[in-house]
Amino acid sequence: MKKKGLVQSPVLAGVLTGGALAVWAILAFWALEVAFYVTIGMDTRSALIIPLRAFLLFKSDGTPVVGSQQLGKKRQLRDLQGNAVAEPDGEDPFLTPLPLPAKLSVEEHSDWDQRIRSFADGRVPSGYWYFIADGRHDGGGYFVGYDSESRACLGYLGRDGLQERPLPIEDQIPFGGTISGAKGRLLCTQKWRQHTEHPVNRRTGRAPHGSASMWDVYVLGCDGKLYHADLQRRTIEVAFDRSPVLSTVLIGGQHDAVHGTPCRPAVRTVDAVLILDERGEVLKRYPIPESLRGHEISFAETSTEKAVMYANSPEDFLAPEVEYRICLVDSAGNYQQVTTTLPFLGVKRVLPLAGLVIPSPLVLGGTVALLRPSALLDYGSATTYPEALGRSLMEFWTALAITQIIAFGFAVLCYRRQVRYGSSRTERIVWPMFVLLFGLPGWIGYRFGRSWPVLESCPECGVAVPRDRESCLRCTSDFPRPALKGTEVFA
Repeated sequence: MKKKGLVQSPVLAGVLTGGALAVWAILAFWALEVAFYVTIGMDTRSALIIPLRAFLLFKSDGTPVVGSQQLGKKRQLRDLQGNAVAEPDGEDPFLTPLPLPAKLSVEEHSDWDQRIRSFADGRVPSGYWYFIADGRHDGGGYFVGYDSESRACLGYLGRDGLQERPLPIEDQIPFGGTISGAKGRLLCTQKWRQHTEHPVNRRTGRAPHGSASMWDVYVLGCDGKLYHADLQRRTIEVAFDRSPVLSTVLIGGQHDAVHGTPCRPAVRTVDAVLILDERGEVLKRYPIPESLRGHEISFAETSTEKAVMYANSPEDFLAPEVEYRICLVDSAGNYQQVTTTLPFLGVKRVLPLAGLVIPSPLVLGGTVALLRPSALLDYGSATTYPEALGRSLMEFWTALAITQIIAFGFAVLCYRRQVRYGSSRTERIVWPMFVLLFGLPGWIGYRFGRSWPVLESCPECGVAVPRDRESCLRCTSDFPRPALKGTEVFA
């Protein structure tokens, strides 16, 4: 074989290996998805790939209901005892519990979609206000406004109110979290829009007393205080600081085009969920049961002057079921608690297929050693990396064994091919090791990442050998020189 292959072929083989792995994974995931949608229409207990997931719903009075829906069929409802429940009347008969984490989310975000958000102030002509965070976990944030017609700066809003000049860090709101998502610490009834777009300015009146208007923005600071910015009045104040706030959400009804949105901020402290009016005065207090403290809960008010709070075990995609602890709490602290377990994705049964979806020991091993332990630590299913790694290995050992057996078979084929083509001793070690690490994609990269010499039968021994040298690889006899045709030119 040509010596230059030692330099050129590994680069091309690596590129082909990566491409083959990507194409194979896409096709394998597509096949699994097709299988999932084929089996999802079957009975849950007989599904071959993934059982149908059940989901938890709550009626307006807080009664829990379990729902499930098969492909092409109507949604089925049942109570926690398994009895069938009729579909309730009404446009939106179920509550929408919102997450309230058990600790203040303080993270560092450098992406602009987590550092800036736009708002309208409801004035005519409208003013566009932007909340801007500096992206540091111990940094700050502030509002800056611009007139929609003149484009003039309206000022800067920080802890000390409206200012004409940019605010120094000590005058900004302590902010080091995310502005959106389940752990978002920036709340407003206005629909989220990208920072590159102007917000929608609706001509609405102020919401009824106790509710937030579209220009009311609430910021949960790193100091555990809830700040309220009234963009129409261009004021800012501390709405709540009597107890450290762990998390906050906006709860309430749907948007009213005339009177605004009847939403109110709800804050979670160490031992209670407090419902506030638009200025931060406590309207209701729901103590958190001991069994739910320290856990992320989902919260919703009911039509019976009570609140639904529930916590669930981690929604791990490998978990076959999820356990829920549900409490119906009144303002006096009295509560009723029930527990239930519902089927979840439960793809653990098909984990051996991971060895076929990712037929590369090195890539699959990296997933098992890095990504899966990280997920277990995030779920709270493990407290240390060694514990998470051990659990990950127990889950994926079958898949790892399958992909390693496949890789070993291709490594043997690679070695035999290297011998057949008379490669050097170094290449007979390096290339089989390459295939052993990368498996099927590595074999494809090795096989098609170079040009191979033609095999022809040796006139002496009759064995098919490479004709890229002067003598036979097997019997060492010199190959006969090609016959002269009379058109050759000799110097």
